[in-house]
Amino acid sequence: MTHETDPNTPEDDAPAARGTSRRARRTTGPQSADEWRELLRQQELPPEISELSRRKRRKARRHWRSAQREERTQLIRRARKNTPTPIVVPILGLIVAAAVAAGALLWPDKPGPDTVTTKPTPTVEAPRAPSSPAPAPSASAPTIDDTPQSVAKAFTTAYTNRRPLEDGGHEAAVDRARPYMSTALAYNLAKHDDRDFDRLVAAQATAATPTKVTIGKPTSAQRPAPDTPVRVYLQADVTIDVKGTDPYRYERHLTLEVSRADGASAWMVTRVLGLKD
Repeated sequence: MTHETDPNTPEDDAPAARGTSRRARRTTGPQSADEWRELLRQQELPPEISELSRRKRRKARRHWRSAQREERTQLIRRARKNTPTPIVVPILGLIVAAAVAAGALLWPDKPGPDTVTTKPTPTVEAPRAPSSPAPAPSASAPTIDDTPQSVAKAFTTAYTNRRPLEDGGHEAAVDRARPYMSTALAYNLAKHDDRDFDRLVAAQATAATPTKVTIGKPTSAQRPAPDTPVRVYLQADVTIDVKGTDPYRYERHLTLEVSRADGASAWMVTRVLGLKD
């Protein structure tokens, strides 16, 4: 069997190509903006969208894609807000002011042979860095550590806190937990009914308060994929006390996906994979 080579490729480039291939195989994860965008385009749709009919699935997919784009925009805005203003900008302003002052002293205007007119040194104000508006959901959120465990605990505490008489629906709990989750997840939770809220209404409960929230690692059966630097899976175990005509207590166990766009972005809950009594 003969091995055919490309006549346009020099033989001396073959070792370099093989070395490049080996380095590419050693690279793990996307390394450029184009690779990140390709990874986001290939992201799997939520299971609830895949189960819809063709027409409803197309409409739900557009809403889901739009929510994903809005989520990434919020993450970029948050990363820009957290980036300190470079000190180079005011320094450049001072340098420009000094140069203008020196020029006025060295080369003054001369309207006549015996008259020297000195112009006042103009005042140059250093340009201000544009300020990025803060994302609306995080404005009212209490300050927490930017770790997957802290975000998962804050989300679970806010989402399982129910006030049937005041809220009127489970969407109020979604709004309380919105600062700690992605826009797409908030859309999905608000769109579907919540069985816990329906049970509280049937029991004539006035409030359901989480009294104990524990964050740990899920079992291998509950973990859909290995953890990565930008995505981890956590198990939230919560105990909830219910007040009403007949007070009672119940427990919930949630498997959460917590992720971020890149190493400079904030963590947030992006999926609720399992909910057990």
